[in-house]
Amino acid sequence: MKFLQNSNILFKYIFRSKWEFKLPKKNKYLLVDGIYNPFVKYINKKNFSILHRRGEKLNIIVLFKCIFNFKFSTLDYIAEYVKIVSPKLILTAFDYHTIFYKISKKTGIKTIMLQKGKRGDNESFIKNQKIFFPIGCKRKYFVDYIFVYNDTVKNFYKKRISGKIFTIGSFENNFSKSLTTNQKKNEVTFISNYSPINEDKSENENIVARELYKLCKKNKLKFNILPRYRKDPENFKKEKKFYEQVVNKNLNFILHKTATSYNLLLKYKYIFATYSTLASELLAKGYKVGFIMYKSKKNSMLQYRFGNFEKLPENGLFWLNLKKLDNYKIEKMFNFITQTNHKEWYLKTNYLTKKVINFDYQNKTFQGVLKNIISKKNEK
Repeated sequence: MKFLQNSNILFKYIFRSKWEFKLPKKNKYLLVDGIYNPFVKYINKKNFSILHRRGEKLNIIVLFKCIFNFKFSTLDYIAEYVKIVSPKLILTAFDYHTIFYKISKKTGIKTIMLQKGKRGDNESFIKNQKIFFPIGCKRKYFVDYIFVYNDTVKNFYKKRISGKIFTIGSFENNFSKSLTTNQKKNEVTFISNYSPINEDKSENENIVARELYKLCKKNKLKFNILPRYRKDPENFKKEKKFYEQVVNKNLNFILHKTATSYNLLLKYKYIFATYSTLASELLAKGYKVGFIMYKSKKNSMLQYRFGNFEKLPENGLFWLNLKKLDNYKIEKMFNFITQTNHKEWYLKTNYLTKKVINFDYQNKTFQGVLKNIISKKNEK
């Protein structure tokens, strides 16, 4: 049965993939899954060979070597690919592909893995743990070095994968420090999660924006919305109408089309969202960030409310989880965020922030591990 399953996967890739007819290039590093490579910040791009995990490309020479040796599994293909590339290190920026957990033991080459995005309770990776993490998985699952957002995720993996685990926060967020206070605009920006097709995402987003707009007007602060579809004119029209249904004013939408959302938000003192990895990343850098989750009880997005996976209380100093509108709680949180000085903000929020997302400026922990691995390789 296992042979048939592996054969089906093999033939599916053969017909779906773009074929490569040259041997993989020998290189210092092998990246597993080529659609995302944040490691180029610290490792020269030319020193990477890429193993495409999603079936985009299939190396025919590697495939024939596997077939000739009667090896038909994905892991066998990866092992043969690794053998040809002969890297010092294998890396991936995706932590939820369990095949990666087997590569180090199979090949004898050290592996590094990053956490890709926040965890939610209802993700299949978490919800269907018996499939992804069968009984006894820790004995066969091994990644040499794992870099995650926080201690909750660290403990989750510690029970399921052997190896060294480091809490560093978001890898890309660690590339730079925050702007200084006097460089930021004394304004409020709301990160829109509007969706024209997903009602759960859109539910009450405009109501939250309306309440923030009213509070900004009361406190003489400019209110901005960072739209989700600023680069998509058709959907932006719908998004704009969605918010203007409850705020009968000319709202200010940030419509810069070339800068990233991240770089745009860096310029503002106060950030609000219902839920957002981006907002959490800014929080880790010391930004004043508020989360107002206002959804009905069965809304699927509740799994992503601030601190949910980390089992933080539903309401805190800078986050709310509302089942019904509560103007008093919103205003109290708004005032804390906009009126607290930075020293007091740090003292009251830093330990809570670290429970959700840490911050390791310039990824010094990762760089230290990388340097140690390379120096040991060079000694041999």
